[in-house]
Amino acid sequence: MSSWPRDAASSLWTRLSRERFSAPVLSGDLAADVVVIGGGIAGLSTALALRERGLDVVVVEAVRIGSGASGRANGQVIATLTRLGPEGMAKALGKPFLDMVAGSADVLYGFVARFGIDCDAVRHGWLQPAHSPGRAAAARGLARQWAAAGAPAVALDRADVEALIGAPGYAGGWLHRGGGHINPYAFTVGLARGVAGTGVRIFEGSPATALERVGGLWQVTTPAGTVRAPRVALATGAHTGDLWPGLRRTFVPVTSYQVATAPLGSLAARILPGDEAFSDTRRDLRYMRKDREGRLVSGAALAIQMGAASRLPAAVRRRLAQLFPELAAVPMPDFWGGRIAMTVDRLPHLHRTDEGLAAWVGCNGRGLALCCGMGTVLADAVLGRPDAELALPPTPVKPLPLHGFVTATARMILPYYRWLDGREVH
Repeated sequence: MSSWPRDAASSLWTRLSRERFSAPVLSGDLAADVVVIGGGIAGLSTALALRERGLDVVVVEAVRIGSGASGRANGQVIATLTRLGPEGMAKALGKPFLDMVAGSADVLYGFVARFGIDCDAVRHGWLQPAHSPGRAAAARGLARQWAAAGAPAVALDRADVEALIGAPGYAGGWLHRGGGHINPYAFTVGLARGVAGTGVRIFEGSPATALERVGGLWQVTTPAGTVRAPRVALATGAHTGDLWPGLRRTFVPVTSYQVATAPLGSLAARILPGDEAFSDTRRDLRYMRKDREGRLVSGAALAIQMGAASRLPAAVRRRLAQLFPELAAVPMPDFWGGRIAMTVDRLPHLHRTDEGLAAWVGCNGRGLALCCGMGTVLADAVLGRPDAELALPPTPVKPLPLHGFVTATARMILPYYRWLDGREVH
């Protein structure tokens, strides 16, 4: 498993959360219909989909619910993918996949309503400002495609974007009114509370140390116990280890850092006055949203990780001050990070075997909504639904060539991305 420290208590979201959840450590030998490995949003939504079909489901989480990327994200709810638009998705993976992505935010907010999750859920839209005229033209095309696919999408001109952000600096963009933002930690633990209430057995502090076939069943071994079941769903994201040989070498784990300002007081009303979430079109992404106390929560990636706790907040402050000069001296006391799984094609990948083992990887920075939508897909896959009937076609596990080298050097492409972004602006 990844060595990234997953101490949820170090995150702003944990401090703000009014949701709480705890579960026991797995002890002894259990049996179930399905074991879900991983207690993040992907695993919990899958467990719920399986439980709703009448199955006895056990979830094993290595650390604590919300300690992985699910609870450490920026919290933006985005029912799109990072690279392909609706037409590209339908062509590459089929209309059922497009429909799943398009409905993924509805699934997330549906969980909030169903389980009464207190996660500061806001659904005022997700804004994608375009940093160049060429990207603005592409954004207009995306808005048309999403509107044709049934999404509440609208193209924006320069003045529209300036009004929504509260500052000039972008050439246009588009708005998906079905998006928004949440406290991702509160959502994750609230979802765990709701899922446990349906009868799913959840265990924390129970890392799966081995996965093997024993007597025609899968046996999941943890430090203090085992679970045997005919089916296993692997939902471990960027923290995937070697339980499924080769799986962790199909993606690149990337550290996404988050920072938050101190509460901005009256200034908060002038920044993102409509309280949308915001992620722009740069390759070196710039993004932000507000929390319930008027902080601006943003983040970035770093080419060189050394000194991230001091360098990253300073870099983000400089970026924010380009839009809002008043933020140049605002303190940024909160800093945290988490690992996300990036695939080369920026698409989620679904894998399964003929023996009842299934997994998906590759949230690519769209994990909150996508993990909710993919729950039913992974449940279908692990239960043996035919390939042609799955919303995401399964593919063989194909490790990336030179995976270790690619993982070690992937972040070094950031300076090149920044150079390209700069050329586009001009």
